Amino acid sequence: MDISTSTTILNSLFNFIPQTFQGSVYAKYIQYWPILLIGMVLALILTPIIGHIATKYDITYKPGVKRKDKEFENEQKAVHEGVTPALGGLALTIPALIAILVFFRLDSFTLPLVLALSILIIGTALDDIFNLPAKIQFGYQLLAASIIAFSVINLTNLSLFNLPLDSYVWNFSILGLQQSLALPGDILLIFWILVCINAVKWTAGSPGIIEANSLIIFALIFVIAIRSTSLFSATLSILMAGGLLVFLIFAFPPQKIMTGSSGKTIYGLLICVLALIADSKFSTTIMLLALPVIDFAYVIIKRFIIYKPKNLIELIRISDTNHIHHQLLKLNLNRKQVVLIETAITLFLGSFAVLSTGALRFFAIILALAFCIAFIVYINIRASQRKFTDKRGESPESKYSY
Repeated sequence: MDISTSTTILNSLFNFIPQTFQGSVYAKYIQYWPILLIGMVLALILTPIIGHIATKYDITYKPGVKRKDKEFENEQKAVHEGVTPALGGLALTIPALIAILVFFRLDSFTLPLVLALSILIIGTALDDIFNLPAKIQFGYQLLAASIIAFSVINLTNLSLFNLPLDSYVWNFSILGLQQSLALPGDILLIFWILVCINAVKWTAGSPGIIEANSLIIFALIFVIAIRSTSLFSATLSILMAGGLLVFLIFAFPPQKIMTGSSGKTIYGLLICVLALIADSKFSTTIMLLALPVIDFAYVIIKRFIIYKPKNLIELIRISDTNHIHHQLLKLNLNRKQVVLIETAITLFLGSFAVLSTGALRFFAIILALAFCIAFIVYINIRASQRKFTDKRGESPESKYSY
């Protein structure tokens, strides 16, 4: 499903493969090392700069202090060590946007993706600065997801257990670009992109989790993309993996800078889109994001039962401590242990997305989802029987972006 066209700049970077690996079976992986290095170097340069700017202009998270005239709804989530700058995700998302413009030609495939990413980068940066209402946050997410569903992802190549996704198709043109609305596929795709965005976003409640998980997932997408010869997904995923590899040094407990909305919202979007472009199967993203998605569903159900929200916005604005990382912290694990546990699960389950095919893929999905459900239910039961003692295990970051 990758119809991107690379530029001479990207093609020239592939010529720097070490002679030792030329002709090797690993050459198709090794040739991307310049992209990995670019991601690492840009993150190493931009992260301290963005952190300095955020600190200078007080775009920070403060322990126990209200931000932009809004009190914390849940004090337990507001406890954090020291003043921490936000906007850290820009050190990765801006290079990703620039990479598309430099490495690929602007066409009907890349231009809508650039537009969607630009909307999210601007919207999430404003959210980090001004703490935007949930309605506005959901609005720019929905707009970006719709642009991608109508323009970037080709439903004729997309598979969901062999179900027809383009039974009804309406073709139209916007600004000279050919668009199409396919039902029920586009509605399902928009829904799935929004689920992926917020499932990944909600893992950012404890330092280092979203960065470590995203690093693993982008690395797995890179492997999948190489096998399916998806140049676009391979390039963007290895660039993001390189950036996260460096950024994790700053984000790992004790946290020096926060990803913020400007990172965590876009990580989920890119994971969903790049996985679909690389493998053309919903099952791939299901396995890559099995733990965050099941945790997302569990928290949503629990919020309905406990708080009985009247609408979607009221539901997602609820601030609670029911996520799996909260429950692990209630078992008196420290923040580093929580990061390692969740990352290990992501690597284990995500590996099935790389190794399984055909009928085995279906059984792998069932086992992955069953494992996540059992794990989350078990941890929640155990946590309900324990007293939470580490009040500094939670970052306030998740409070500010629903």
